[in-house]
Amino acid sequence: MPSLNEIKRHIASTEKTKKITNAMQMVSRNKVNHLLDMTQSYQVYIDHLRETIVQLHYTLKVTPPNFSKPEIRSLITPRKVNKIGIFLISTDKGLAGSYNVNLIKGLDEWIEEQNFDEEQELVFYTLGRTGERYCRERGYKIARSYYPLSDQPGFQEAHYFIRQLRSAYVEKECDELYLAYNHYGLGSGTNSKFGVDNLLPVVSLNRRMELDPSFDKKELISEVFLIEPSMEAVLEGLVPQYIESFVYGALLQAKTAEHFSRMIAMQSATENAKEIIEDLQLRYNRARQVKVTNEIIEIVAGAQAQHKERRK
Repeated sequence: MPSLNEIKRHIASTEKTKKITNAMQMVSRNKVNHLLDMTQSYQVYIDHLRETIVQLHYTLKVTPPNFSKPEIRSLITPRKVNKIGIFLISTDKGLAGSYNVNLIKGLDEWIEEQNFDEEQELVFYTLGRTGERYCRERGYKIARSYYPLSDQPGFQEAHYFIRQLRSAYVEKECDELYLAYNHYGLGSGTNSKFGVDNLLPVVSLNRRMELDPSFDKKELISEVFLIEPSMEAVLEGLVPQYIESFVYGALLQAKTAEHFSRMIAMQSATENAKEIIEDLQLRYNRARQVKVTNEIIEIVAGAQAQHKERRK
């Protein structure tokens, strides 16, 4: 049985750990609260922008649209898929619970479900050391690596990745481009879930909406609306905005999910430390009681021995 001093030292060290994990939990909660409003409001903007682009493109009935800029035309035009690009958003930091485990497991399952042809090559653009390590361990090709991402990413920071991804697609480093990341909450606010979104080419939005039973073709842009200078020109201006918004929204979602996972992990660690302290305190009280009892027994035994000695 450990001594009372050893138990006291163990209690003191666990108390210090509990204070640290509790402080980290509060920091992560503040970061989640700061990003949450921005993430949710930005998602509303992305949804409306996506709907507008789909309606414009579907109404045009021209594939590809008659864009004046060849680069924009390439962003919306499908081509034969030989290289599949994946922008993998991960984290550089630990202590985030199951965040990275869910990310890696989800990506493995998604790749297996896609059943890509042997001729098709996966090309990764990794953000974070966890994603880079994942690709190296599995032998995937890494075209570009980026890190770290700040805890509260701004649009200027996101714009760097946007330029990189656009150039990778335009220069035909990949023929399709996906965003792979952990989504925050999915409306529940209680968990995060891995997901993959198709970013480029943008024309894939039409296929997705046509397969969506809730998509009402009657809600397409009506001819009664006057669009200036033209429907093609408006769509040409919205496509880059949509790509920028989608990437920035993914970064916000991933960071919010990361902070939330870290908050839950630190909350669990704090509760575990509290349980350990309670158990150690109980053991300390029992050991102290045994010590006091033994001391009383020794005193009584000594007193009895002296009493017998006097009687002699």
